[in-house]
Amino acid sequence: MMQSAEGWLDNEDKQCRDDRLNRLKWVVEQYPNIEISLFHGGLKSHYLFEEARYCFVYGQYIASIMLSLSYIENTLASVFYASGRSDLQRASLVNLLEEAKEKGLISESEFAVFNKVREIRNPIAHFRKPMDKETIEWRVVKNDRHPYELVEEDAKTALKAVFRMIAKFSIPKHED
Repeated sequence: MMQSAEGWLDNEDKQCRDDRLNRLKWVVEQYPNIEISLFHGGLKSHYLFEEARYCFVYGQYIASIMLSLSYIENTLASVFYASGRSDLQRASLVNLLEEAKEKGLISESEFAVFNKVREIRNPIAHFRKPMDKETIEWRVVKNDRHPYELVEEDAKTALKAVFRMIAKFSIPKHED
């Protein structure tokens, strides 16, 4: 017999609430110590950020990864556009990252972090042949990990990069 929508949600809450709460605590712990969050790119950037966090808390790791990288890309493109660089409006993420590094907007280590998220996202967003070395399946076998754990860790990496981007372009809290 098919369960009612309300029953389904009640069951979901019963089974997953503690895990969601733990993930939410992780997000709160990781969030940068900033006074004001600036969302270059307006509402779209803000929504990408909020939905990346929300998806992570609810265990939707692939969505969180995709949204995180979209936030990073949108933020970089917006920062360049605001500085008069309309030539980068439709640039690829790789080009945005390289240009940001070259212009000193991001450091070499930040470039590596943001590029890592791109490398995590690419085999999710783009087809790879079965057991290609970039696929989740291959990484699971190679690292002897459960797929869910691996993708959760990837989502954490992506969100940490988002938090780093937010901290970079926001106003830090002043300690009194």
